[in-house]
Amino acid sequence: MAHPLYVCFVWHMHQPSYKDTTSGEYTLPWVRLHATKDYLHVAELIADYPEIHQTINVVPSLGEQILDYGAGRAVDRALALSEKHDLTLAEKKEILDSFFSLNWDRFLWPVPRYALLARLRELVGGDAALLSDAYFRDLKVWFNLGWLDPSLRERDPGLRALVEKAENFDQTDLELVLNYHRDTCARVLPAYRRLSEAGQVELSTSPYYHPILPLLIDLNCARDASPSLDLPRLGFAHPEDAAHQIERAIRFHQDQFGRAPAGLWPSEGAVSQATVELIGNFPGIRWVATDEHVLERALGTRFSRDGNGQLDDPHRLCQPYQLNGQGPALFFRDQILSDRIGFVYQHMESPAAADDLIQRLRQVAEKLAGDPSPHVISIVLDGENCWEFYPNNGDDFLRALFAKLHDEPFLQTVTPSEYLDRFPVDGQLDRLPAASWINANLETWIGEPSQNRGWEFLARARTAVTEWEQHHPSPDPECRQRAWDALRVAEGSDWFWWYYSRNQIGGSELFDVLYRQHLANVYGAIGEPIPAWLRQPNEGDRAPHDREAAGPMSPGALRAERDAADAWANAGYAEPEASTGAMQAGATALRRFYFGYTTDHLYFRLETFDAPQTLILTVYLRTPNAVASQPLPPTVVRPGPSDENLAFNWRLDLAPAGDGAIRLATVRADGQWALVETPVETAWGEQCVEARVATEALGIGTGDQLDLIAVAGRQEQQLEAVPRDGVIHLSF
Repeated sequence: MAHPLYVCFVWHMHQPSYKDTTSGEYTLPWVRLHATKDYLHVAELIADYPEIHQTINVVPSLGEQILDYGAGRAVDRALALSEKHDLTLAEKKEILDSFFSLNWDRFLWPVPRYALLARLRELVGGDAALLSDAYFRDLKVWFNLGWLDPSLRERDPGLRALVEKAENFDQTDLELVLNYHRDTCARVLPAYRRLSEAGQVELSTSPYYHPILPLLIDLNCARDASPSLDLPRLGFAHPEDAAHQIERAIRFHQDQFGRAPAGLWPSEGAVSQATVELIGNFPGIRWVATDEHVLERALGTRFSRDGNGQLDDPHRLCQPYQLNGQGPALFFRDQILSDRIGFVYQHMESPAAADDLIQRLRQVAEKLAGDPSPHVISIVLDGENCWEFYPNNGDDFLRALFAKLHDEPFLQTVTPSEYLDRFPVDGQLDRLPAASWINANLETWIGEPSQNRGWEFLARARTAVTEWEQHHPSPDPECRQRAWDALRVAEGSDWFWWYYSRNQIGGSELFDVLYRQHLANVYGAIGEPIPAWLRQPNEGDRAPHDREAAGPMSPGALRAERDAADAWANAGYAEPEASTGAMQAGATALRRFYFGYTTDHLYFRLETFDAPQTLILTVYLRTPNAVASQPLPPTVVRPGPSDENLAFNWRLDLAPAGDGAIRLATVRADGQWALVETPVETAWGEQCVEARVATEALGIGTGDQLDLIAVAGRQEQQLEAVPRDGVIHLSF
């Protein structure tokens, strides 16, 4: 092989702006807590492997907040409660509600004292009045101690002594932990700069407040991928705002790291032709990264993968492109490999997970071995949120991975700029549709009523500022700056992400409060009263993503057409949740799972994003009076409550071939799956498979209730479940 396979890791570090631009107060603590657990830890770990070159993307608004914490200027609500000596009953209740906010399996249950504090909270039913002051001192210390990098707790004598003490903490102990928080925050950006100056790490940037650039340029671009998408009544098309967000990001990067960035991760990997052309106006930006499904849409094709999720032909994905021979180079990430780090390897032993990734990279290198041209595979993902799900905060996995990469002769890590320094860009595109790394569309941020109202609020606030400027030819510079700062914070992606109905995780209402507060600050800065519509929560009218079966279906032929036929009108359906909280996969395998019945048949319809023949598709059923049952396999990703008692006695496997052959299995008395010989009808479409099975074969009849789950995935190691939590109930 003329060249090794070049491997480009980009770790994206991002949190929204929790800072109130008027008061300077911080609402949520996640910048501080991720700085103490993740941001510095990743830098220190990378530094231990100097020959492994990587890229860290730092969102400027995150960097700004880290600087505030390091300088002691930032005080979030959790920090204020931690520092307060005499707590009111309401404040104690607030602490009980929020100071267990970390991964229990990795950071709480393994700590006996912290686990006891959690059990005591449950024992008293959350009644803060029944818990002592000593309880709250211990809880404050353990919450803040639990968010410190575990490797720091092990190697630092002072912190190790606190861990060994375990209980009966005093204020001095708490102050020690909080001093580590401030010190760690102060060290993050200098550590990144040292790695950059050493030539080991490339630092890239994102638009300052993490906005979706294509939507800032013109909301109408959302219809590139979703032609029938509902858009806000008020338009928003301000390429000048997008340019400002980029320009300000470049200035911040230059100030903090001593050089301008050469690369840009557009927020959420969201790009469009207009976006790349705009970025081309900043000649220092040499490269932009986004997702493989964006490239598929640009090329008008789909990249086929085998049953293990590996690309059949990696040539087109494993190279950078340019748009019409000019502008920045475009790198397209391998979504499967990126999502395996984000969501799969946390469930595996760390050495085995590292081996799996190395083996997959070897397979790509082998498929490219006959091509003398250089190739680069891009792995881009969230660099902070996934580690809390890993053993030892991801330390074991990353060290195993970096050590194996160092010893692998056919793999070489590079940064995007290093690759461009060595090789020309041969790939060319004549068009680039608007899309993001989430399902190759922009629906996560626009299209639903709450999202669209959010954009309308933003448009009205922006109009208020520009009209104020027109009526005040010489506006107060400070007021003007505060107004535009608040407005540009509100342009960030996170507010609209939380308005999306599929991202309605706990805490979404607080993000609505924060978003409206930023817009209220716009009006406050220009001396205008806050509009009444901005004082009301932006909620309701969310698109439904599930429904119960309304009654028996109309029997008819299975068609597997793109849109469900009228026969499915009474069927129930469920859609996958797009997010588990702060983490979001690049795509889901299922679009929608339909379920219904007639007097003598069960009906299932699984709508998919890819051809169903390329997926693993299974429906699990639990019927009354089961002799034995089996739990879901451990490869099914269900990040909700424990499923220890969730078991099924029927399994319908849809074969990965469109020949109508499926397997129906039941659980025998000995607990093992056994195939059942019974005719099951199927129909296969381009993005859908329909099936029906006789109720007689399942031993069920009128009056029975079934419990259902659909499971889908592109490879056996990562299977998504619909629904994410619990089961679907289907009553005859």
